[in-house]
Amino acid sequence: QDYLLQAIKETLGDYGITFDVWFSEYSLHASGAVEKALNLLEKNGYAFIKDDALWFRSTAFGDDKDRVLRRSNGEVTYAAADVAYLQNKLDRGFEQIIMILGQDHHSYVQRMKGIMEALGHNAANLDVPLYQLVTLKESGELLRMSKRAGRMVTLHDIIQTVGTDVARFFYLNRKADAHLEFDIDLAVKKTEENPVYYMQYAYVRTKSIIEKAYENSALQNITAADFGIFTEREKLLLKKIMSLKTILNSISKNYHTHLLTYYVLELAHEFHGYYASHRVVDGENVATSRSRLALVIVLQKTFELCMELMGITCPEKM
Repeated sequence: QDYLLQAIKETLGDYGITFDVWFSEYSLHASGAVEKALNLLEKNGYAFIKDDALWFRSTAFGDDKDRVLRRSNGEVTYAAADVAYLQNKLDRGFEQIIMILGQDHHSYVQRMKGIMEALGHNAANLDVPLYQLVTLKESGELLRMSKRAGRMVTLHDIIQTVGTDVARFFYLNRKADAHLEFDIDLAVKKTEENPVYYMQYAYVRTKSIIEKAYENSALQNITAADFGIFTEREKLLLKKIMSLKTILNSISKNYHTHLLTYYVLELAHEFHGYYASHRVVDGENVATSRSRLALVIVLQKTFELCMELMGITCPEKM
C-alpha cells in the first residue's frame, strides 16, 4: 500500500500536481467519523432502520429509492463513508466542495447532494464533475487494455512517452463528459498538427519578434501609449485577447477547463494568420512597428498566462 501510494505521488509530481493533504478513507472508519455522521443523519430524520439495515431517506431529495448505509450484517456501504467525508470537509471549513467522479457514477450525484442537505448544508455548495474514460490510440488502432491479461498503460507511461506538457494539454482539451481518444502518434509529433506544438510555437514566435525588435533602439521601451490605428485583423486579435477574462470567469463557475485550451488554440491561429499578413518590425515605419510590437507584447503575456494556468511550459526556442 505504501509503495503504491508513493508511486502515485511520484506520477502526479511528474504530471505537475501536488496535493496539500492525502486523505485515507480508513481513517474515517478508525476514528469513528462514519458512525458519527450516520448518527447525525438519524438525528436529522434522514436515516431509518428497516430490515435490520440503516437506510438513507434519499427519496426525499429526488432519488428513485432509498439507499442502504449500513447493511443488516453491520457492514457499511461506500455511501456511508462519503457521508463522513463530506462532513469532514465541512468541519474543516470548506465552503465549496468539488467531488470528481467517473461517468458511471451519474446516479450518485443526486444522492451526494441529498446527503449535503440532510447534513444541514446547501446542496449547491457541492459540485460533482463527471469524467469519461480515456482510450489510447496508436498506429491507427485502439490499445486494448486488460487487468486480467496484465496489459495496462499508466499515466506514468504516457508522461514518459509524450512528456508532461502534451499529456496535460491533451487531457485538458476535452469536456469532462466527452470521451477522450488519446492519439499517441499525434502527441509525439513536432509539427503544427500537434496542438501543443502549435500553441507553444505561437508563443516562441512572439518572443522572437520582440527580441529582434529590441535590437533597434527606436523600438525599445514599448508602452500602451504606442498603440495606434488598428487594422481589422488587429482588432480581431485584441477582441480575442480581451475575451479571456470572460472565459476565465466562466471556468471558475463551471470547471470546463477545455474552454481555455480551445481559447489558446484559437488565439494562436489568429496570431499565425496575422503574422503572415502583417510585417511587425519595419525600420522605415517606426510608429507602426511600435504599435504592432505593443500588440505582440500583449499577445506574449496572454500566451504566458494561459500556459501558466494550464501548467504547461513556455519554451525559450523551438
